[in-house]
Amino acid sequence: MKMSLKNGATMSQREKFELINSEVRSFYEYCKEAGMSDEEMDIICRPLTNAVRKASIRRWTRGFLLIIMILAIGYTVSQTEAFQWHATAVARIALIKMLPVWDWTKLAGIQGKCSVDRAQPQDMENNVFSPDDCITCEAIKSVARISDASYTEVFNHHLYRGAPVIVVDAFYDWSIAQGDLNLTSIISHDERVRNSVPCGILTNIKRGRQPMDLEEIVSKITNTEIPSWFVHFQNCDLVAVKSFRVLAPRPYFLSSYIGPAHFNWLLLSKNYDTNRFKHLELDVGLIVMYQLRGQTSVQLKPRFPCENECTWLNFELDEGESLVLWNSIWEFEYLPGKGENVAMITETFWDDS
Repeated sequence: MKMSLKNGATMSQREKFELINSEVRSFYEYCKEAGMSDEEMDIICRPLTNAVRKASIRRWTRGFLLIIMILAIGYTVSQTEAFQWHATAVARIALIKMLPVWDWTKLAGIQGKCSVDRAQPQDMENNVFSPDDCITCEAIKSVARISDASYTEVFNHHLYRGAPVIVVDAFYDWSIAQGDLNLTSIISHDERVRNSVPCGILTNIKRGRQPMDLEEIVSKITNTEIPSWFVHFQNCDLVAVKSFRVLAPRPYFLSSYIGPAHFNWLLLSKNYDTNRFKHLELDVGLIVMYQLRGQTSVQLKPRFPCENECTWLNFELDEGESLVLWNSIWEFEYLPGKGENVAMITETFWDDS
């Protein structure tokens, strides 16, 4: 026994347990040989058994409290707008990645678009859009055009009161308008970008295999002699989102605390003459539209139930201009301009509180 205790520091945990078990058995046999009854042995060992029982209760209590704390923290985080927004983004990307294996777009009610009912848009704070919210847009009759804008002017003077605004000199040092907009070169440098599958696409061009990746989309609009076409698509894959940011550098009037865009859209057209506006299902947040080439007609429609309370806004976005809006109350539609047109839209989570 003394030898075992002396070497206890070098013994493993299992060896210590075996030693204790051996000593307990020896003590039990000694008590039996001494003629002690089970009741007497229970009295002698009661302090030890009580201590073991209390230690076990404390251990289970700590574990239970830890689980409760983790669940409480997880529930609190899951109720935040930022978590729900990012969870939706991850779920959307996961669904897109599954398309080559399982075409879930054929399921009833799912057509590759947002599953939220457009007739009942959601409010950022309480998920309910009421007639009282129409006060945000009831006095907005037109979209202001400004230049040499500051963050205060764009956000405090316009966005905080629900009004969209156009910054006419958003890219005073922008070079793409003067050069060639080569989409092929943007996706050619990275295989992951070429194989990226947009999570939303609409076009008048007959599509081949489904789903189409970015390489095939760009190939169809650059290597054909189609005289009239349009296509718009949304990038949800983070690799593609980052690659296309080169088209529209961060505007000078955005504050550094506003993060980069999580999703972006490309709107492309050539000689597409139509009077039918195209609807884009944009997430609620900070929306910036960059007119990279040509011209686009934009229509902002008040969401339900404000259609009759607020004015529809119709305007033209010319090359080099940027539209900035907080779209909690507006639905976005556009009409491709005549000639060759390229526009980009970014979606950014933004808490205006």
